[in-house]
Amino acid sequence: MSWMRALYDTYDNLELQEKEGLLKIAHSTQKAHLEVQLSKEGKIINVSFLPVKDSDTVIPVTEESASRSSGAAPHPLFDKIKYLAGDYELYTGERNEEHHQKYMENLKKWCDSEYGDYKIEVLYKYLQENRLIHDLIERGIFSLDEKQYLTKKWDNASEKLTVGDQKDAFIRFQVDAVNLWEDTKLQENYIHYYLSNGGEIGFCQVTGREERLCVNHPSKIRNSGDKAKMISSNDKTNFTYRGRFHDVGEAYTISYEASQKVHNALKWLIERQGVKVGDKEFVLWGVKSENVPSILESTEGVASAYEEEEDIFATFYGEEEDKTVSIQEDVAERFNRAIRGYHGNVRADSHFVLLGVDAATTGRLSVIFSREYFGADGNELIERIEQWHRDCAWNVSSYNKKLQKRVYFTGAPSPYEIALCTYGREQGNSIKGTDKVIANAVERILPCIVDGKRVPVDIMREVVHRAQHPQNYKSKTLWQQVLSVACALTRKHLIEKGEECLVMNSPESLDAKCGRMLAIADAIEAWVLREEKIDRTTTAMRYYTKFCENPCDTWVIIQKNLKPYEMKLRGRARNLQTLLGEISAAISEEEFQQKRNLDGTFCLGFDSQRYEIIEEAKRIKKENDEKKMKKLEEEEK
Repeated sequence: MSWMRALYDTYDNLELQEKEGLLKIAHSTQKAHLEVQLSKEGKIINVSFLPVKDSDTVIPVTEESASRSSGAAPHPLFDKIKYLAGDYELYTGERNEEHHQKYMENLKKWCDSEYGDYKIEVLYKYLQENRLIHDLIERGIFSLDEKQYLTKKWDNASEKLTVGDQKDAFIRFQVDAVNLWEDTKLQENYIHYYLSNGGEIGFCQVTGREERLCVNHPSKIRNSGDKAKMISSNDKTNFTYRGRFHDVGEAYTISYEASQKVHNALKWLIERQGVKVGDKEFVLWGVKSENVPSILESTEGVASAYEEEEDIFATFYGEEEDKTVSIQEDVAERFNRAIRGYHGNVRADSHFVLLGVDAATTGRLSVIFSREYFGADGNELIERIEQWHRDCAWNVSSYNKKLQKRVYFTGAPSPYEIALCTYGREQGNSIKGTDKVIANAVERILPCIVDGKRVPVDIMREVVHRAQHPQNYKSKTLWQQVLSVACALTRKHLIEKGEECLVMNSPESLDAKCGRMLAIADAIEAWVLREEKIDRTTTAMRYYTKFCENPCDTWVIIQKNLKPYEMKLRGRARNLQTLLGEISAAISEEEFQQKRNLDGTFCLGFDSQRYEIIEEAKRIKKENDEKKMKKLEEEEK
């Protein structure tokens, strides 16, 4: 498992850079509900509820407490009141001698060690008085029922808390105006104290050194509530490792320090640059902090992630102008610049790692995807990412988090967008899908990006099938999103087959010509409907699916219905009519009559022809506007 060594080295590099949010070893995070402030003399000054946004707390942990699920395994400093309160039984009716006693014994040992601190001595002195719950009741924090026991409901809470039962309250402390959870000196003292407590010495398979071994490994890798572990071998009675090994040490040995560094590095990476898809998390990083392009972003996402740009989103495009923007040329330029920049980051000693993890069960986190790239291999990875974006380039869209808008550009859709369009369903104003199905699809697309594998044919065919059924979508925008993804994957598929990819004025298949014909017919009728302010679907779009199934017979119907609209335009659509005639003349009548079930190149032909018509209309409008402006200026003179 070389990725573990990579995470270990990543931690060391991050620590040298003093990266914010990187957990120290023997520490974890926990959401606290109450903050108790003590004076230097050990008297309560104040108690406050913690809002959710301020509740994340760095806490010292032991190997046992970091992974506790049952039994008494106290944290060394901050904990639930069951461990902290000597008067717990008095106000709950539940026994907690073992929990409280273990906590106090451990805190006393720390106080008496060479790594003790006066602030924890103050805390120990206060907790010895066995009046924590009493003081919290007295200050109006806790409430009692008729039996003088703690109520389950937080009657007095001034903030929305992440815990429902008062008995489960987690408390952090401030002593002598010092926030103990932010006291770096105290944290370092605890690390030295804990590592000096001995433990079994053995060979660490991550570092290759004889060190203190670890059996219980951390959880909370993907988030603070995550119970899944990457390494677990605490089941000695069932079949965790029995049948192959006599004891856990024969399976795998890792030191406590290495385990902490590996897990904390992965937590940090996932929090900052991980991509969550369902229960799966994917992260690509440089071990020595080299910048690498995201493998799960669209072309626009890769460009945006590389550098912060000025506000270039001024021109609106699409049906809902307040929700969409067009950034066609800008994206291509910024993407090229980003790729050049990423290549410049690669050094002879570079080390890139791609990791995907998933919780197969509630308590088990497995590595589902792993790749490593050393030195010049990093350039190969970037080249493959670049090639993916070149080959899948089409007029697509993606949601921009910064702008909170859907942006249109020429490039590749994100793997997530591909998965949604392939297996999702229209829900309201967006396409949504089952997390597991979408995540599995994304996992299948990843090798196409990083390994240069071919796009799964079943995914391509499914999204093409959906694109050929526009009537299944209430929103034209969402159907266009599906159509764009279908075009992108079809284009990629053609390139993989070594065929010349469709562009305007290139040799085209019959299917592509059919798509262009339908787009022209749609444009002519839509022209008249706009002028007459009629809001309805064109004949071409109504027969879209039928045309894909049987183009020849369906075209007869479409052509017949198109004649009145051509006449209403009185020659204004001559260019479109001429183009339609040229495409029709280039089609073999016999081949056209026999054709059934158009493929993805039909989508390419339809969408590219429609795009060309729109761009030509914009060009003509711009020219006319300029002419009008020039005429007005001349008249003013």
